[in-house]
Amino acid sequence: MLNVSPEATGIRNDMQIILNTVERRNSFISRIINVNGEDTFLLLHQMKDEYLQHNQLTDKQFIQLYAVNPVEALSMYFLQSIDIIAYWEWRDAEGTAEKAIQYKREEPLMPFIQAIERAEDEAMDIVSGY
Repeated sequence: MLNVSPEATGIRNDMQIILNTVERRNSFISRIINVNGEDTFLLLHQMKDEYLQHNQLTDKQFIQLYAVNPVEALSMYFLQSIDIIAYWEWRDAEGTAEKAIQYKREEPLMPFIQAIERAEDEAMDIVSGY
């Protein structure tokens, strides 16, 4: 049995976001060998990388979800917990659904914080004229 303590909020959040379908949860259960914190974490993030590279939301699905709820869309697209403050940083850096798609095409494993930084850099280049 997989037992994750209530204090392990990081892995709990990761599990909710990464294992967001029945198929993914079943795959995780069938692949886990040692039920300990380290192996659970490693498998979870291995699966995350696989999903980001080979089984991502389609551009159309992402854009539709982004129009309705950008925070949830970005969480699902980057497979990581994104809060409203991180979204505001993204928006303030002129982040858009189209930019997220462009960044993920170029680097599927890009974390959201890196996408924010890149958008900020691009916005500064536009402002400064370089």
